[in-house]
Amino acid sequence: MTRTVYLVIYNSPLFPAHWGLWIPSLNDPTVGKLLHAEGDAANGFEIVFKRNYALDATSRPHQSLPLAEVSDHHVVDVKGDGSRGSDSTAHDNLEQVLLSVPAPGASLVSSSSQGPRKRVQIQNCQTWLRAGVAALVQNGIMDQSALQTIDSAARN
Repeated sequence: MTRTVYLVIYNSPLFPAHWGLWIPSLNDPTVGKLLHAEGDAANGFEIVFKRNYALDATSRPHQSLPLAEVSDHHVVDVKGDGSRGSDSTAHDNLEQVLLSVPAPGASLVSSSSQGPRKRVQIQNCQTWLRAGVAALVQNGIMDQSALQTIDSAARN
């Protein structure tokens, strides 16, 4: 049996969209887990797994796109006591692979910094998720087509 993994895009007209992976629970498809990197380019990011997360309960504008069908032995539903929570502990193969991809550190340079100026490569949740999906493809958990979906996804 397989599980559908979705790319969730929290759109923003001013800033880069926030990206995450959404996996609905088998027992209750209205809740599941959101796997993403929280933070900002000025301070850096951390990988967070939100458990018992109701995607439709958020008021933030978002869209979800089917990203991949994943064998169910790679995904574990962590219900706990059923309350919403978050952690950075891997409970399945998919989460373990995502944790193997480091979250981006601070990538913005202060305008008051001294020294030679050089172009910086801004890292954010989108760059982390792209690298995470590439690692999932490399580990045989997701099909190559997931990268095509990521590469054509809305950036704002």
